[in-house]
Amino acid sequence: MNWIALATISALLSAAAAVAQKRVLSRATALEFSFLVSLVVLAFSLFVPATTDVLAYDGRTLALLVGKSVLGGCAFLLVMMALERNDISSALPMMGLTPALVAVLATFALDQPLRGPEWGGLLLMLAGCALLEARSGQALAQAWSAAFAAGRHRHIVGAIVLFAVSAVADKMLVSGMRVPPFVVMFHQHVVYCALFGILLLARRASAATLAARARENWPLLVTIAVFTIGYRWFQLEATKLGPVALVLATKRTSIVYASLFGGRIFAEERLAMRVAGGVLIVAAGFLFLGRE
Repeated sequence: MNWIALATISALLSAAAAVAQKRVLSRATALEFSFLVSLVVLAFSLFVPATTDVLAYDGRTLALLVGKSVLGGCAFLLVMMALERNDISSALPMMGLTPALVAVLATFALDQPLRGPEWGGLLLMLAGCALLEARSGQALAQAWSAAFAAGRHRHIVGAIVLFAVSAVADKMLVSGMRVPPFVVMFHQHVVYCALFGILLLARRASAATLAARARENWPLLVTIAVFTIGYRWFQLEATKLGPVALVLATKRTSIVYASLFGGRIFAEERLAMRVAGGVLIVAAGFLFLGRE
């Protein structure tokens, strides 16, 4: 199977996972859900250490595995916090801004000025963002000012930065260091469970409440775990075979699928405008190939 098919399957599974996540987040907090789903995914991943030596790597590789997993875990929690507080068709399209952020950072940090197509990509993304928050009778600047004042997008902005760094580390691990995708995933979810568990302890979360959430939502948690393992495995396999920027751009089409189907399921407002905004943002991402 070629990398395009692998990345497309990853996108569809990711969209299905996002819709199911939104459903659970109506019943549990973002941190509770993040810990529970990571625990279920880890349980499904226990075949990895049973069949592979997951510690048979040098200190540099293991450090990169842990470091990138911490960043990915923080980014995942931020996205769940955004989904907990916002419509799925409003929050997820913002994730498509990652390539533009990478390009802008490279302009200042690496003295790599934006190229012609990238300027066009920025304009498309601005148009997409305008559609996400545009409201009848309200100026665009006023709409975005109200959105950020309410904190609707601050979690997504943080997640964009962390996911950009984590994606580069994935490429180094599976392509440069030849670490099998399942080994990367296993380490990732061990770190996720530890990270979210520490945060729950810091917040003195009730074990009884957590157990009740698990009992109430276990069918969806299992479904999400299967989708999560699937989309991460397909993405890592695609990353091994294809350019990381193209893989990420193709995987990012999940934003459109999740916004469309999730928006319909949850009867969200202004869905056509938001999906159109998501399409523009995702399409613009293809103009930044090579920056990620």
